[in-house]
Amino acid sequence: MSYTQTLARFAAATRFEDLPDAARRAGKLLIKDTLACAVAGHEVPSSTLINRVVGSYGGTPEATVLVTGQKLPAALAAHINSHLSNAIDADDTIHYKAHVAAGVVAPALAVAEREGSSSQDLLAAVILGYDVAGRIAMSLRSLVVNEQGELQFAQVSGYSSVVFGATVAAGRLLGLDPDQMRHAFGIAAASAPLPSSSQFGRELPRPMTKYALYGALGEAGVTAALLAREGFTAEQSVLDGDRGFWRVVGSVDCNWEALTGRLGERWLVEEVTYKPYPACRFLNAAIDMFRDLRRRHNLDIEDIEGIEVGLHGAALSKHMDNPVVETAVDAFFSLPYLLSAAAFCGEPGPNWHTEEARSNEAMKAFARKVKVGLEPRAAAAASEDLAKYGHNVRMPSSVSITAGGAVYSDSRNFAYGDPYSEDTRFTDADADRKFRTFCSGVLSGTRIDAALELLDALDSGVSVADLASQLVSEREASLVTAGATATALTDLP
Repeated sequence: MSYTQTLARFAAATRFEDLPDAARRAGKLLIKDTLACAVAGHEVPSSTLINRVVGSYGGTPEATVLVTGQKLPAALAAHINSHLSNAIDADDTIHYKAHVAAGVVAPALAVAEREGSSSQDLLAAVILGYDVAGRIAMSLRSLVVNEQGELQFAQVSGYSSVVFGATVAAGRLLGLDPDQMRHAFGIAAASAPLPSSSQFGRELPRPMTKYALYGALGEAGVTAALLAREGFTAEQSVLDGDRGFWRVVGSVDCNWEALTGRLGERWLVEEVTYKPYPACRFLNAAIDMFRDLRRRHNLDIEDIEGIEVGLHGAALSKHMDNPVVETAVDAFFSLPYLLSAAAFCGEPGPNWHTEEARSNEAMKAFARKVKVGLEPRAAAAASEDLAKYGHNVRMPSSVSITAGGAVYSDSRNFAYGDPYSEDTRFTDADADRKFRTFCSGVLSGTRIDAALELLDALDSGVSVADLASQLVSEREASLVTAGATATALTDLP
């Protein structure tokens, strides 16, 4: 069978019972983390605009828009919720290849609510959607080591492959057979947003589009699955050959083994990297070290005279050393700002990215104390990892804090949340803590408790509609209800 046919059959035919316990546990963790990011991302300026525009389309009330409680067609709810999931940049990564879950969890939740699916079906849809999209992302090579040992960068790169995760998740919940799933893959490839990450970050201020429009990816995947179920046809070998998807999205080469190697044995949901912070993953290790050095040595903010940081060259090429923050998106990618937020804004969460924080003069002054340069170990580590694994594993970083005439330093290869060591692996307790912190101030404590209880029981059977309802703010829901009532009254004769 072709790669397309093999993955389509795997996506459609694998049963919940076929999933190992470790993958189920990892799937629950992924869903919990992604929904925390979605709730926290609700008030990011880009989310406000997405809600306003896409929410105005209206239509059949099939699925819940998170936080507001608005009911929309599943594809539109998936659009808004996928955007929310990535909006604050605290969502997962897979081996530095892509953020995948934002384009998988939201479509799965929307279609499961539309179809009245079981929570086990929701969980299976997310695990399989993540696996397929992750494999396709892993097959793409935007950075390779040539025969001379030199790094070769693709001219075009992006996260368009995530659309296949949305397609698989939606297609499973809609009951697509392998042939229909294969057509859905073709429809998704024909309608996915163009890859756009190669340009992102090179010009300032950074735009709201970021490195991918996750809302468009989520909606495209749901629409592809819906069309395939109705009999819409498409190219059936979009992942295969010299003119396959990898070529279309600008990859230097295709790692064919990544597409189907150990399929059904290796589950990428178990290899997820999680972010404790609402910040680009390249910067997480530096934030870890800054916070740890302050705790270990009891360093007060006013005593810190300067901070020197060494980062991967990819971070510097995209201006992550710039202390000037003009937009919310700038803040997610500015290490000087993020260290300032870590110093002034308490536990990581949406409170790091308020308009008040970005305009705080004391935080701006602190950010100017941060000097960022190239980490000398990074290039060699990247070359070795790419040659051995085909993707980055280590992200070497270093931090030195000068305070009270003394220098306190640390260096690391991994950040907390990385799956590569037991010391950094994200735990259930970490996920619960992040969920509570990220949702606090948006959801009531009662709803947070109820949501966590439902999320922990996804594999044993709970109501998907009940879960969605717990992720709605009482205040926002009342505003939506009031608006609907006012509209209805104006329509009266």
